[in-house]
Amino acid sequence: MERIIKKDPLSKKEIKKIIDFPKIKLIHTSTSIEILEDKKMFSDFKIFFKDENQVNYNTSGTELRKLEYILGDINKKEFNDIIYLSKNNVNMSTTLTSLCSKHNLKIEIVETNSDLNDSNYIISKLYGAKVHKSPEEYSKQLINKITKDKQKDLIKTYVIHEQSIFNLAGILAYINYGIEIEEQVKQLGLESPNFWSAETDTILGLYLYAELRKLKWTFTYTSSSIKYKDIKTKILNAFKHLKINLDFDLSNIKIIKENKEINIKEKYKKILILFANTKGLLLDMNSSIKSMFYLMEKIKNNQIKKNEEIVFINSGNFIEIFSDKDILLK
Repeated sequence: MERIIKKDPLSKKEIKKIIDFPKIKLIHTSTSIEILEDKKMFSDFKIFFKDENQVNYNTSGTELRKLEYILGDINKKEFNDIIYLSKNNVNMSTTLTSLCSKHNLKIEIVETNSDLNDSNYIISKLYGAKVHKSPEEYSKQLINKITKDKQKDLIKTYVIHEQSIFNLAGILAYINYGIEIEEQVKQLGLESPNFWSAETDTILGLYLYAELRKLKWTFTYTSSSIKYKDIKTKILNAFKHLKINLDFDLSNIKIIKENKEINIKEKYKKILILFANTKGLLLDMNSSIKSMFYLMEKIKNNQIKKNEEIVFINSGNFIEIFSDKDILLK
């Protein structure tokens, strides 16, 4: 029977039951939100971060959180052979390969964009992966061929991107992340935080957590293409797998169209100087700083209130950038 979510907020225990999918723990999630005490030279406001770079994998905490559920699904279904379709996601390919090596899984990667001489793929091959190059329009046929060849030897193959968990894992990970950070956010005195990210699953997972808990969290999502109907479709798909029904308000998610032409390296100093005019909570220091570019322009045009509580998710190597005085002080 489908679980109907009532108007009252769910407890954290109830939410844990909803997202109780098998997973293999890869990342430490008990780190506290900390203040950048030695970076005050750039700001009169306090800047916070949650550092998840404790793991020796060549990818972000975001991807690792997702992989926890994917590997859990593989383990539950007792597959030994895996196919991963990579569209220029070389870091993810390397990380997944190293994890497969650790868990005695065989993996084949089908890459549609990157050069197979990329150092990440050299490392992947050393870990034992087979790496194929294919134009995207022919990748499906290649995957089918590999799968059929394995079937001849009575080998079942787990094609990662074709599994329902593939589109759900990131959302699960960040619903769980909400459980982890809610109390920390309160302790920092942030009553109505605005979470920024360029990652769909990150925003949707935290958004669904906030909806289930009836929290006053809002979200800013930077993207060059996604639309509200895409977000709604993904949320409804998540509901189907999580067996929940919920009246949700998409006005809590603001979509910002990103400028693809911005050169990250040239903007580092400018971003930091302008960011110093506001207050921010930096979480999950990983894969992207796209959301900063829009904020940079808003600050420049005096469109950001100085008491606004901005929460960055997937903020790139922000701590390292702050630490690089040679770049900042030029």
